Formats: sequence, C-alpha cells, structure tokens
Amino acid sequence: PAKDQVLVKISYCGVCGTDYALFSGNSSFIHNNQATYPIRLGHEWSGIVAAVGGEVQKVQIGDSVVGDNYVSCGECPACLRQDYNYCTGRNHVGTINPCWPGAFAVYFLVPERHVYKLADSVSLLEAALCEPLSVAYGGIKKMNITEDSIVVVIGTGCIAMSAAALARYKGAGEVYIVGRNQYKLNVGETLGITGTINSTEVDIEEELLRRTGGRYADFILECSGHPATVEQALQLAAQKATVALIGFYERPLTELNIDILVAKELTLVGIMGEYGNLQAVSKIMAEYDLQLTQVITEQISFEECDKAFHPESHQKIIKTMIHMN
Repeated sequence: PAKDQVLVKISYCGVCGTDYALFSGNSSFIHNNQATYPIRLGHEWSGIVAAVGGEVQKVQIGDSVVGDNYVSCGECPACLRQDYNYCTGRNHVGTINPCWPGAFAVYFLVPERHVYKLADSVSLLEAALCEPLSVAYGGIKKMNITEDSIVVVIGTGCIAMSAAALARYKGAGEVYIVGRNQYKLNVGETLGITGTINSTEVDIEEELLRRTGGRYADFILECSGHPATVEQALQLAAQKATVALIGFYERPLTELNIDILVAKELTLVGIMGEYGNLQAVSKIMAEYDLQLTQVITEQISFEECDKAFHPESHQKIIKTMIHMN
C-alpha cells in the first residue's frame, strides 16, 4: 500500500445486479461505452486489514472493515477540502469508467478515507451487506419518516429489502414491499414490516388503499430498476409525497405520465451512493438488528464464482455472497 492506502484481505463479496449485467454484456453501460472490459467486478465487500501505509491512522492490521463503492481522486479542490461527494475525478469500484479494480479478489487496495472499521458485534458476513444498505439509506435519509408515515418499497432485491428494514428502523407507521416474486416477498415478511403485496395477484393501488384505510404512500422507494414501475410509484404516492428512484434503469423511460408528478406536487429524487452513508449504516447495523442476513439466499466459495454468474434461476436468489477462502 501507498502511504495513505489500506490493503484488505477480502472475506465476503456480494454479487450485485450490476455485476450480472456487466458480466453478461447486456448492461446499458457496455452499450454506451460507460464501462469497458476488462473489469474486475465486486463492490459489496467486507474484509480484514492485512497491511497499511505509513500515514494510515484510522485502522490497523487485523481490523474488520468495509468500504465505499467509489474512490475519490484525493487531488481535486473538493477532495482537498475532504468533500469527497463532489470529487471531480472519482473512480467507480468494479463497475463503470474510470474503474477502480473490484473486490472479487483475495486482496483489495483502497485509500484510508474510504475504509471504515466495524464494531465487534457486526459479523463479516453481515457487513458485506453494508454497501447495498448504504444505497438504500441514501433514499431513506432524504425522507422525514415519522410514526404516522406510510412507506412503500417497490422491488424484492437486496436494496429493496434494505430500504424496508431501514424504514422500520426509522419508525415508520406502516411499511409495505411490492413485488412479483412470492418467494422473495416471503423473505421480506421476515423483516418485521407491515406486509407485502404481490402485484401479479391484486391491483396494487386498490390493495394499498384497502390496507391503509384509504391512504396513499407518503414515501416510496422504487428499487426494481424497471421503467414500468416508475409510473406505478407515482400512482401509489400521496399528495406532496417523496418518490426515490434507487438503482440503475437498463433502458430509457419512453412513456411516463408526467402529469401525475405535477398534479400531486411530488418530489422525485435520484439516489446514488454518497460519502458518509456507508459509515452511517455500519453504525446502525452495530446498534440495531435489521435482520438483513435473511436476504442472503446463497453462499458459495470464490472457487465456485462462475456458478454465481450462470445461475439456473434468479427466482430464489436475493443476494449471493461469495466467501473468499
């Protein structure tokens, strides 16, 4: 490691939907040249510090750590004032250009400013969920959730499950997950939320109104990555509600009734990872049982990694975790 860097021996690394898309070549990032091969994938990691540079102070050899999904340049005006969210030369860990080599590797090198020490109460397996949890947190922290709030999460992936767990943590009055896969919805039910709604079985607008006594959602987190569900999110929103779009959409929105957005006076926000989110969720994880390890539906060794990218079916996979032996 250079003087400001940390060398991490990776323990676990989760497989993200973006990893699947980049591996298959079906990602819009590949088609528009935002991502170019070769790419070393992997950005949802946990590990143990193996070595540190001479100026590193936050962590030491043997510490359990997690890290951000991007690496700031450390040289631009924003970085010099430690405002890494506005870095003009950031590198993206294991995804788009400019790409920082990812964590599907035995060892991973990263600047100290993007590494966070874990509490003893947080396992390395659980900690590997911090990155998707931090993305969900980016939406949750922009919402003034109270005990009177109705929160709807659309999607049944790891980020959606994380958003639902965080809404419960924030004390929302009612939290619902909307999706199409009953197996994954059943996993969502174990998170202590109010309930789930299967959009293949009922009219979700009518079902939400029935369950809430005629109320629409105050806050909606759209985590499915499907353009069709964006308008669905707007339809489920109450007057002056906040709708957060979390995740990448692999194709453009060609039809969207924007008048719903205007007539309801909605706030629509796009969510990406932000500096500080990962440290915040690692602290939440240490203090509060989010019960998120239940979304890890598959664990395989690094030697079996090829299996993770050629699954027989995604129907019963929420999060595959690669164990780096």
